[in-house]
Amino acid sequence: MCRNHMMNQLVIASSGQTTFSTILFVSVSFLVLLLALKKFAWGPLTKMLDERENKIAGDIDSAEQSKIDAANLAKQREVELKEARTEAQSIIAQAKDVAENNAHAIIVEAQEHATRMKKQAKEDLRLERERLLADAKKEVADLSVEIASKILKKELSASAHQELVQSSIDKLGVDDNE
Repeated sequence: MCRNHMMNQLVIASSGQTTFSTILFVSVSFLVLLLALKKFAWGPLTKMLDERENKIAGDIDSAEQSKIDAANLAKQREVELKEARTEAQSIIAQAKDVAENNAHAIIVEAQEHATRMKKQAKEDLRLERERLLADAKKEVADLSVEIASKILKKELSASAHQELVQSSIDKLGVDDNE
């Protein structure tokens, strides 16, 4: 009979006539359905949605933090790279300075050595000239004495010898100051 009653209600509902009992039945059924949904489905559904929302918010926060960390790391690497470049340029500049200083020192030392060698060569030439001049004077004097001895057939005294040497030198045009 229950089945018939439901069929009647469906027929009545489909025919467009609604009775108070049908409205009341549908309303109560709807409320029971809402309460059942709230108790069994709505709580877990909202809990699941809240968890999902929290997870997404956490993922977004984590992604933002990762992005900030990556940007900071990139800036740090850029600063380190600039410092490394600056240090490399400084090392290169120091090496150039050292090389230039060494080259300058070598040049200065070579110039000083050349100057010393020139002075030594000039001094050696001067001494050799003086020695040769003295030897020439002695030979001229000896030769003059020998000639004079042969001419005079006698030995000269030391003072006479000196005068004879000097006069012979003067005649040859050799100057003592050369």
